[in-house]
Amino acid sequence: MHIKFDFKVILFVLFFFILGFEKLYLLFLIFAIIHELSHMVIGILLGFEPSKIQIMPFGAYINFKIDIKSYNTKILKGTIFSLKKLFVSLAGPIANIIIALIFYNKSNYIIITYINILLAVFNLLPIYPLDGGRAIKQIFVIFLGRRKALKYTNIFSNIVLFILIIISLTFCYLTKSWIILLTLLYLLYIRKKEDELYRLKEKAYKLLEEI
Repeated sequence: MHIKFDFKVILFVLFFFILGFEKLYLLFLIFAIIHELSHMVIGILLGFEPSKIQIMPFGAYINFKIDIKSYNTKILKGTIFSLKKLFVSLAGPIANIIIALIFYNKSNYIIITYINILLAVFNLLPIYPLDGGRAIKQIFVIFLGRRKALKYTNIFSNIVLFILIIISLTFCYLTKSWIILLTLLYLLYIRKKEDELYRLKEKAYKLLEEI
C-alpha cells in the first residue's frame, strides 16, 4: 500500500502553533487518522484491498482497488460495490461516535469527546467528498444509476455548501473564530476540485454518447 504525505499538514501545524492550539490540532489529527483507519478496516472486511493512504491537513484518505466481482453484481440501478462503499463511508463517523461515547462523562478526557463529536458531525455533512456526501452518492447510484448520481450529488453538495457558507460566515462574524473560517476555506477548496472532476466526467459521458 502506497502512503502519501501532504506537506500542507506542516503549514497547518505552524498556523495552529502561532495561535497556540498546536496540541489540540495534533490531537484532532490523531483521531482523524483513526477515523480513516476505520474506513480501511471495514473496507478490508468487505473484501476491498487498500491501494493508497494519503495524510492530509484534516485527516487522511484511503483509496481502495476496485473489486470487479462486487462491481459487476447488480443491485437495483447500482451494484453491490456501491452498497459496500456506503458501509465504508459510514464506518469513520461511527468510529468517532463510539470513541466519544467511551470518553463521555470523563472530565479529564472531555476534549476527546468533543473532538470526536466534531469529526463525526463534520464528516457526516452531505457534501461530497466528505463521508456524508459519499454515502448520499452511493444511495443515488443504487436508485438512479451512476450518471444521475454524479449529477445530483454535485448539485446537492453545492446547495448544502452554499447554506453552510451563509451560516458559517454569520457565526464567524459573531465569534471571530478563525478556525471556522479556515475549515470553510478547506471545504471550498475540496468542493472546487470535485466540481471540476464532475465536469470532466460529464464531458466523458457526452463523448461516449456521440460515439
